[in-house]
Amino acid sequence: MNKYSKILLIIVLAVIMGGIIYYISPPDWPANGEYVANIYIRGNKIGELHFTISDKNLEQNFTFNNMIVNIILKSPGKIAVGEPLVFEITCYEGNKPVKIEIKDVKIEIITPDNNKYTFFPSSKEEYTVIASIQPYIHAKEAGFVFGSAIVLFAAASIIHYIITGLYVTISLVLIGIQPMKTAYQYYMAPLIMVFIAGSAMELVIRERGLDVRVARLLSRIGRGPFTLILGVSFLGSFLSMWMSNTAATYVMLPLVAALLAGIRDKAEKYSSIVMVSLAMGASIGGTATLIGTPPNLIAAEFLNKFAYGYEAIGFYKWLLIGLPAWFIGFSIGIVLAVIYAKIVAKDELSIVAEELKKMRKMEGKPWSKIEVIALIELLILVALWITEPIHGIKTGIAAGIGILLFFATGILDPKKHWKKLAWDLMVLFGAGLTLGSGLMKSGWANYLLSQLHGIESLGWTAFFIIGFTAYIIGTFISSHTSASAFVAPLTIPLGMTIAAGLGLSPATGAALATVVAVVSLNNAIALPISTPPSAIVYASGKARIKDLIIYGFLFGIIANTVIITLLVRYWAMIL
Repeated sequence: MNKYSKILLIIVLAVIMGGIIYYISPPDWPANGEYVANIYIRGNKIGELHFTISDKNLEQNFTFNNMIVNIILKSPGKIAVGEPLVFEITCYEGNKPVKIEIKDVKIEIITPDNNKYTFFPSSKEEYTVIASIQPYIHAKEAGFVFGSAIVLFAAASIIHYIITGLYVTISLVLIGIQPMKTAYQYYMAPLIMVFIAGSAMELVIRERGLDVRVARLLSRIGRGPFTLILGVSFLGSFLSMWMSNTAATYVMLPLVAALLAGIRDKAEKYSSIVMVSLAMGASIGGTATLIGTPPNLIAAEFLNKFAYGYEAIGFYKWLLIGLPAWFIGFSIGIVLAVIYAKIVAKDELSIVAEELKKMRKMEGKPWSKIEVIALIELLILVALWITEPIHGIKTGIAAGIGILLFFATGILDPKKHWKKLAWDLMVLFGAGLTLGSGLMKSGWANYLLSQLHGIESLGWTAFFIIGFTAYIIGTFISSHTSASAFVAPLTIPLGMTIAAGLGLSPATGAALATVVAVVSLNNAIALPISTPPSAIVYASGKARIKDLIIYGFLFGIIANTVIITLLVRYWAMIL
């Protein structure tokens, strides 16, 4: 099948998927007619509130278990994109307010055309529980854009995500969900600047010879078969914390290939395992820091915009999230790689040990002035990110300071390097955020909530379902970056629903579900299509597909299970 046939097939599949989501999405709410809101507290129906959309302020009291339940409805007076109905629910015993929790309240709305939808509160202010409900308007059209975008993002290797990103943004403008004046407002969100800074760091490391320093360090670490696996994986993982996992793998690949050049003919199975462990290290290394991989930034920006409403997750907060996950996952990956090598390449280990003895002869050279300056500036930027709670400089501003240092001091050349920064990811990030905004402003995200109202009964188990669903998507369907653009809009409302059953705030539930999904995506390495590091090591011809699949699936399943089990409650405490 030629390129154009593939493109046509993908477009047809995108239209079909969009059509399916369009069909199952809810119709627009009528502008006229009487609505009924059935109010439930702790599973008991306490009354019905009858209203019309034109009722801008409506208040009614109900009696329940010797309590007076005060309901205030605030309506925008019309059905419009991004203008929700707001229900404020407060309980009193006599004149004294009584505490109720978000999980205690449910609102069932029956529209004039007899459609029934279930909603949950989204916030709480002292004694008042607040439910913000966006009436459905252009939800079917938003569903079509979302469904088609899933297919297009998944096919990013054929139809570039820049094309998909612009399609999403322009479509949402044309159907009336996103205003023309603010169509591109998310394309330069503060955290996007962080990834641009990450790509600048990648250029500094490559252009100023710091990658060669890494190679010398690698040759000294690799003193035995297992320490070489550890060294390759760790350095690939460490580099991936500060540059894209793709770049980290490309930096490491020639260095590892050079070290294995004298070994591979005598130890093919062992050499393949080293390459696969490099893919593991580079993939999971991105989990540790905010700039390590695009899904982290996409998730953080989605949560800051649509769950918290402010910059709650910056570089420092993500370290608290990602570093423990990286440590657990990396430890599992190393132990698994060593066991796998002992089983699969047992007869080659003594040969490898002998060959490595002969290769320890690389001599270092003195650091040049420009290498020292480059290293200092890299450390300054990292320090600014890590110490944000001390000085208060936000992550995006710190990224700008770092970029300024690189170019102002001549470490990077504006004429040569500016155009090499990762500007294309602005479209992916911007479009993903625009899509998420559109799903929420049209009420489509609320509709998803109404269809998942039973999932909160699963409790903490629900996060395992989210994690492994994301893992399957990342393994078989789409790359991490593309998948995160359509996974985040779903995990936020899904997490809010689960939070109601666990006594967590909606923002914490949204953040928890999104973090679980992103970390699980980063652990998907079993196939060449799963992640760039897997594709790169396989395409090099030095990794056997058998090793990639067996090791990759074992790693993904074990790592996700252990990480979610050990960290889900810890994440709930810090998010």
